[in-house]
Amino acid sequence: MAKPWHDMTALELGHLIEKGSIDPIDLAQYFLGRIKTADPQSKIYVRLTEERALGEARAAARRAKQGVRLSPLDGVPISWKDLFDTAGVATEAGTKLLEGRTPETDAACLARATRAGLVCLGKTSMPDVAFSGLGINPWTGITPNPYDTETERVAGGSSTGAALSVAEGLAPAAIGSDTAGSVRIPSAWCNLTGFKPTFGRISLQGAVPLSYTQDSVGPLTRDVADAAILYSILSGTPAVDLKGVSLKGVRILRATSQFDEVSDPAITAQIRKGLALLKAAGAEVIDGPAPALDEMAALSAKFGTPASIEACMMYRDLIREKPGDMYGPIAERILAAEKFSGTDIAALYRGMEKLTRAYLEQTAGFDLVAGPTEPQHPPAIAPLLNDPAHIGRTMVMPILLTRFANLLRLCAISLPCGRDQGLPVGLMLMAPAHSEGKLLRLAAAAEQALAPLNV
Repeated sequence: MAKPWHDMTALELGHLIEKGSIDPIDLAQYFLGRIKTADPQSKIYVRLTEERALGEARAAARRAKQGVRLSPLDGVPISWKDLFDTAGVATEAGTKLLEGRTPETDAACLARATRAGLVCLGKTSMPDVAFSGLGINPWTGITPNPYDTETERVAGGSSTGAALSVAEGLAPAAIGSDTAGSVRIPSAWCNLTGFKPTFGRISLQGAVPLSYTQDSVGPLTRDVADAAILYSILSGTPAVDLKGVSLKGVRILRATSQFDEVSDPAITAQIRKGLALLKAAGAEVIDGPAPALDEMAALSAKFGTPASIEACMMYRDLIREKPGDMYGPIAERILAAEKFSGTDIAALYRGMEKLTRAYLEQTAGFDLVAGPTEPQHPPAIAPLLNDPAHIGRTMVMPILLTRFANLLRLCAISLPCGRDQGLPVGLMLMAPAHSEGKLLRLAAAAEQALAPLNV
């Protein structure tokens, strides 16, 4: 029995369009219909781009009939986080501060996707200016994590709606942004693959910024193959060849620094199960420290982060001009960066440069550094909403491990690694900057090895 369209990968759908088994117009209407039924209060999709989607689908259908498709994903619909400019459609980055902001042109990465024939379904929800790994937004509403039917838990952020659009079968794939983990966090908590390329590999032109030195664009998908083809399209680089992937001879460092210190032992145990499967597939897995991670955590604790400092620079005047138009806990986190002096900020940026070099030296003998994407399971929503102090303490938790890939200029991916207590666990693999091709190939091999945990 054939899988329903909403359970297929983007590449599977693209292949069926190529064969003539799916009409892109029918496919767009199918997903638009599912969105309207499943998300009537627009908590996942804050705005649909229905007219655009159907126009793009009609053009894709014509190309398919003529045999002149633009890419393997020509005619496949995907969702876009609401910080990517969409011509003539409001792009508000999840905040009332930017209410009514309507750009005249598409973001550069959306324009690339359109030139490859992808269909834009709409804009997905996110917390104010993407400054939260929890994903809570009182303006657009909160959709709970689909993997706990008893306790309403967060889905993760800041690419919250992006993850939910895929997890709930409302898009085959989604495009989000990752400043300290915002693609990988919700991917881990929603049982998806989340890929963060090296900073600058995908253009940020036309993306509402949180941090101009840390923001990265990345896909949230059902598998590595979809992540790879979307990365190719959005970056304008040749597609990575995933045929014949293998872990034989691959050296993996299971980082103990920070990862063991902050992670729930049950999640660490689940990661060990996953790494045992990678070892059985031929990888050499070694436990060991990477002291630069401890030093980076200490540096951030003392001098803040680029995200908080740069967000404060960009948004503090607007926050004060429009009090109450940004979710309180996020506004407080942004304004808290005012306490850092110019000397502090210089020490932070200089320290990051030194620690990046130190980390690369410490991990030079390994192909990958691995650990849990998330140190804990997603927290319950109710306590966060009922206790402002609790949400303040909890806000930092989701980024404790994912932030290192951004601060150290790495590329990283989160893969599903089975479940603990019924909740998804993500395995994060990190590699040096500009090694996306190698990381994606090894991630594809790891995905195959992890299959028994993800049945």
